[in-house]
Amino acid sequence: MFRYLHKAMDTEFAVAVNDADESIAASAAQACFDRIDALELMLSKFNDTSDVAVIKGLSPGEIAVVSRETIDLLVICAQVCAATAGAFDPTTDRRNFADLIIDTENCRISVKGEVSLDFGGIGKGFALDECRKILEGEQFNLHDWLLDAGTSTVLVSGGPWPLGVGGPFKGRTRHPVVETLSEGALSGSGKEIQGAHIWDVRRGTKETHWEQSWAIAPSGAIADALTTAALSLSPVELRTAADMLNARILVARRQPKWMDRFRDPLTWYGAC
Repeated sequence: MFRYLHKAMDTEFAVAVNDADESIAASAAQACFDRIDALELMLSKFNDTSDVAVIKGLSPGEIAVVSRETIDLLVICAQVCAATAGAFDPTTDRRNFADLIIDTENCRISVKGEVSLDFGGIGKGFALDECRKILEGEQFNLHDWLLDAGTSTVLVSGGPWPLGVGGPFKGRTRHPVVETLSEGALSGSGKEIQGAHIWDVRRGTKETHWEQSWAIAPSGAIADALTTAALSLSPVELRTAADMLNARILVARRQPKWMDRFRDPLTWYGAC
């Protein structure tokens, strides 16, 4: 296995390739990293020339032509926003995603009011999906690989790849703490590393319903967005989101260790 690292989007990306010549693996990894860098320029709210900046500068009645990637990402955002009853919303400043008018056919955007986008909760996963197109495209035709965005979101093919879930709850649960994936993405969010940094956009607070969450989904973008939103979803909403997005969601509840004898701190939602 060949593994390559690259810093971008305020994290470290990794490309691991099995069953390939080293020169092909290195070329494929570099193509992925070039793609990630281009996406960061295109989607970052910190870049004054990005599509995000262009959209923020729009006034009602104005129209902007943006990249196909931005349109594709906004469509995924709309899907996750709907599936999570608004718990995922890339317009977190005002929560006015509905003010965005998206012309998917012509890659045009207009607004009903000022819209500030932040793709921080989905951009890394989307970048992995774009890298997948490179690895499996005609140039490289690779089908046994792992893409990692700072260990928070992983997208795989081939393998099977053993991936850990459960975080600090691994020793407290009766559930398996290793998920073996041959296809799809796994993402995780919570307070273990960065503390209370996840914002519950519906309630306007950093107090979330769950302590940690993990999502397994067909794409990196959906897994990335869903695991953040899952922290503030109720059990009913978790089931709905998992069904609508063809995903599985694992959440960890806050409870003292003595309660583990009566109720597992980890619960799965979605089809096993």
